Amino acid sequence: MFHKKLKVKLKDKGKQGRIRFLCDYLEYLLRNDRTLPPDFPAFVREIMGLDDRRGYIHIRIWHEDSELVEFAEASGYEYKIDHYD
Repeated sequence: MFHKKLKVKLKDKGKQGRIRFLCDYLEYLLRNDRTLPPDFPAFVREIMGLDDRRGYIHIRIWHEDSELVEFAEASGYEYKIDHYD
């Protein structure tokens, strides 16, 4: 089984865009009574360390039904899913 790549367009550029993404994700989890993933601190470090590729960040996911995909849809983020290369 291969990873997939979730490409999310940030609403703001650079570090500020990644911080807003994380704030939006945390708010999504809390508003929808979802539990914080046990690896949330590692996820935050990963997001903050990602390169901003033309306004997009690339996040590894296992499947299209990922909670991150649900979050992107619900929060109005532009996104697409590609196979991992």
